[in-house]
Amino acid sequence: MQAAMAPLTPPPNDLALASKSSPWSVIWRMLGIVLLLYIIVQTMVLSLFGLIEADGGITVVSMICSIPLLLLFIFVRRPKLTHVMMASPYESGSTQHLLPDSRVLITPMPTMFSHHLIKDSPPLEMPPTSTLWFVFSLTVITAFLGLLPAMLSDDPLWIILAVLVGVPAWLFGFSLPVHAWWAFSTRHFQLMTTKIEGEKMLIAGMLSTFPAIVINSLLFPLLLILIGIESMSPGSIGEFLILTVSAPVGEELCKAAFVLSLYKLIDSPKRGFQIGFSVGLGFALLENLQYIMGSFSGLAFTYSITTVVRGIGSIPGHALWTGLSGVSIGWYLCTKRGVSAKHVSKTDSTKWIVFDGESGQVVNTQRELSTMGKTIRGWLYKPYDKVWSLPKNPVTGIGLAILGHAMWNGSSWFVSWLFIETDIVIQIIASLFWIGVMIVTLWVIGREILAAVMHLPS
Repeated sequence: MQAAMAPLTPPPNDLALASKSSPWSVIWRMLGIVLLLYIIVQTMVLSLFGLIEADGGITVVSMICSIPLLLLFIFVRRPKLTHVMMASPYESGSTQHLLPDSRVLITPMPTMFSHHLIKDSPPLEMPPTSTLWFVFSLTVITAFLGLLPAMLSDDPLWIILAVLVGVPAWLFGFSLPVHAWWAFSTRHFQLMTTKIEGEKMLIAGMLSTFPAIVINSLLFPLLLILIGIESMSPGSIGEFLILTVSAPVGEELCKAAFVLSLYKLIDSPKRGFQIGFSVGLGFALLENLQYIMGSFSGLAFTYSITTVVRGIGSIPGHALWTGLSGVSIGWYLCTKRGVSAKHVSKTDSTKWIVFDGESGQVVNTQRELSTMGKTIRGWLYKPYDKVWSLPKNPVTGIGLAILGHAMWNGSSWFVSWLFIETDIVIQIIASLFWIGVMIVTLWVIGREILAAVMHLPS
């Protein structure tokens, strides 16, 4: 007599699944998500703008346009599951097992049948870090050359060139630092990231731009108008306050909130830093696209180019600032759970094996983990007693993030204001020089922070 079909059960801990290696396809998929989210954020901001301006037409049209985009986003982000069916030798088992869709499995010996639904999320298989940075440099140069003519002239031909060459190159190029960071954190911090986790981090960073845009573009300017400050033009006190108060406070709080929304992924302070860093990179990606689009709005060339360059330079800043928020949130969550960070495990412990689709050989996804459980080597190494103490309280971590952000924006504004009456070439050189100084300073600070992260619990 045929037995009833066995119920679904949780997968065993030692179960290993295979997935085809596809490092570049992951990048293309995430690039599509970036573009889709950018359009969604813009339609949502436009809808809110219509409400504030009491223009029902703008609100209704933008909301109607956003519905299919949201449905597409939900469809793309739908959970992908793998149905695994297993029959293991078992003396008291059966030789016949009922399968879904009215199928029957017949085995030559008694077996015990089980089947499981598992999230289809193998580890991220990134291209070599050197390749990513080479492609990044190439696309930055391409984007700059494609966008520069449109900033200098309003000729429709240059606008078309920017749209067809500059903007796509910008999008592709500035999604690569996120992937390079995941490769780096895998190799140096021994933190393996799955596709689902990576997408969640990137999406959280991009979504945090929406409330930040509302604060910087609508709420804070309205507040300034209420207190009698109406000018927001380049070099004005209104612009200074937006850059040094609204942007640091609003953006860092928004990014920290979205880091906290990923609390299920944060199982240690080190993971908290990795997630915070990723969220910061995702935020910078969409923010810089805003700068690019704003450069075509008819503003002066000097303002456009310095704004774009400032956005490029702020990429590592956004990452490190939000990393400080992330590590403090990681400490807070582990303390609140009352469990040592080393003993917090994830619910899905399924192991994935990545293989080459052409040769059929298994790809060693652990190749970056050459230091796991052993010694920490390389340019980041520093003895434990000589590394910086990273914040353990979210108030301190987010406060440091706001302070760093404010100093970056404030000093950039001051240099621009100082040379605002000089020749355009001098203005650009001064801005580029100061941004270079800040990037070098940030590199020195960042190295100390990363060296300290090496010693955090994971």
